[in-house]
Amino acid sequence: MKTQQTVYSSPSFLKKATCVLAALLMFALPAFATPTALSTIVLVQNNVAVTAGQLVVAFTACDNVNGNSFVSTGREVLLVNNTAGSAGTFTVTSVPDPFGRSDTSLTAYSLAAGAIAAVQMKYQTGWISGTSIALACSAATMKFAVVQYN
Repeated sequence: MKTQQTVYSSPSFLKKATCVLAALLMFALPAFATPTALSTIVLVQNNVAVTAGQLVVAFTACDNVNGNSFVSTGREVLLVNNTAGSAGTFTVTSVPDPFGRSDTSLTAYSLAAGAIAAVQMKYQTGWISGTSIALACSAATMKFAVVQYN
């Protein structure tokens, strides 16, 4: 009886290149994800005659894949509304301050179901990157509104 020998050949260059390209796309593309920008709502002062609908604060669903960001002037208040039936989390991403320190107090901050949180974003050091502040959330049921006072 004859025995059969198995001959293994190394993968072709095309197979190797395809695997490397697939891995690159899988792991590199998320690094280039752009946070979804949030619009800022400028508050109306109390000495202005207002019209119907002018005082509405509209919330935007969090982008729990790419994150969100808003342009910061230091006069913003971030409102976070958890519209889910259970607790959720949000993060205001800290960046190193001039001394290399980061603040993690707003990392995965837990918000009860139906609750609304407010954070005054007056102090930008440790939070702003360029001109923006980055946000993240656990689910799209977390909604953001950014209001700016004068």
